[in-house]
Amino acid sequence: MLVFYLAALDSDDNKNKFETIYRKYYRFMLHTAAGIIKNPTLAEDAVHETFVQLLREIDTLRIDNERALKSYLYIVTRERSIDFLRKWERRGTRPDYESLAAALDHYVEPEEVALTNLQLDRAIALLEEMPLIYRQTLVLRVKGYSICEIAKITDSSEPNVRTRIHRARAMLLKSFAEQAE
Repeated sequence: MLVFYLAALDSDDNKNKFETIYRKYYRFMLHTAAGIIKNPTLAEDAVHETFVQLLREIDTLRIDNERALKSYLYIVTRERSIDFLRKWERRGTRPDYESLAAALDHYVEPEEVALTNLQLDRAIALLEEMPLIYRQTLVLRVKGYSICEIAKITDSSEPNVRTRIHRARAMLLKSFAEQAE
């Protein structure tokens, strides 16, 4: 999330100031919000709203006095968390934490999606370079076929299929390790 916050700022001084606040006080702010909201996932939302407010006020924030800054962050986070709860109360109900948490469990950060897509593209390219017999065996296994079914499809023995799968995975892992270096 820090990347998105920093993208909203123009000057390098403000970016450095905001990054310092984020890295140093994020856990403190999350702990403060969680103490009020009693749900870690919703507490993150309240902290996000707090950071959005801090983006608007970044020019006036001073980070040279840690005690004053920490007190200010505590107050702002507490207010945002209380406002967050009030929004739910105005709707007539308190949030159903279990259903919200279940829905948010499937949420994936955009950075993770991009990284996963890059890794997927890399894996597909590596699969295309792999010898056909290994590629075919591994693809069938990934699609959910059993070792016995793959042996029948490829007209091979089950131990041979296991060996091919093991070698294909080893090739992929080796290629990923080489590309990471």
